Amino acid sequence: MRVIVRKRVVVPRKFALAVRIGSVVLALLAVAVIFHAYGVNPFDVYRSIFFNAFGTKVGLTETIVRMMPLLLVSAGLALVFKTGFWNIGAEGQLLAGAMAAYVVARTFPDAPPAVLIPSMFLVGFAAGAAWGIPPAVLKAKLNVNDVISTLMLYYVIYWIFQHLIHGPWKAREKVGQLTYGGFAHTEIISKNAWLPVIGETRIHWPTLILSVLAAVGVYVFLNYTAAGYEMKVVGDNPEAARAAGISYLRTVTLAMIISGGLAGLAGVGEFAGIQHRFTPEFLSGYGFTGIITAWLGGVNPIGLLIANFLFGGLLVG
Repeated sequence: MRVIVRKRVVVPRKFALAVRIGSVVLALLAVAVIFHAYGVNPFDVYRSIFFNAFGTKVGLTETIVRMMPLLLVSAGLALVFKTGFWNIGAEGQLLAGAMAAYVVARTFPDAPPAVLIPSMFLVGFAAGAAWGIPPAVLKAKLNVNDVISTLMLYYVIYWIFQHLIHGPWKAREKVGQLTYGGFAHTEIISKNAWLPVIGETRIHWPTLILSVLAAVGVYVFLNYTAAGYEMKVVGDNPEAARAAGISYLRTVTLAMIISGGLAGLAGVGEFAGIQHRFTPEFLSGYGFTGIITAWLGGVNPIGLLIANFLFGGLLVG
């Protein structure tokens, strides 16, 4: 039996942080060059974006509204990326969670909010997790490319969603209209299923609390639990993990359950806290944007909060 010893490459934290900050700066400079080429002052554009996102009370609250689903998605992605598994389909897991919440709200419209809202979050987490499991199993058992499988499952659920809102879930005729803004839509859910908000804002506080807990929880889980340690070992050195008896299937499946579940919670928040109905344009791309913020923030609650807050502002601005 040959034993091969390789020196582990350790990237200093300061260097990793510098790479992330440098990437953002280079991206801003590249966009500035494009603006300048079209005769637009990039400083005016960036000033406008900053003011719209952070310079007013409305802008600041809307930035937080955008931050919440991004934080949930990116926390889960940061965790699963640590295993070396690339979950590119968080948008589909988010949609699965939202659809599950709609089924609960539609089935039990008269249930008290104290029962209905937690039920939607629980079912939404389960649906997002369930949609994340197949790619993990396919990777572990058949070595199916994780990027392709997670992305393909997004398209599967997207077209299921489109079929439902144009068919079985389509709103019944009211005042001679079947469409909302020219598109098919579902009925607005019972107000018992609406998430409570802070004051006159659109910040639905249950999702805000869950998103912050997710960012902190992922950090604690990875750094202070045996399962989290196994995930890091699998990501750093799959061969060593296998030799140590760590199950790749169990580890990656658990990571995808958490990642998909958190994306599902983001879907519940977006549906029950903001839109309250489905239209063909329900999705806002949080599942894909979360990939960027997960890389920028890493498995660090402060880093994730900063990255998602800034990207939330970028979406608002």
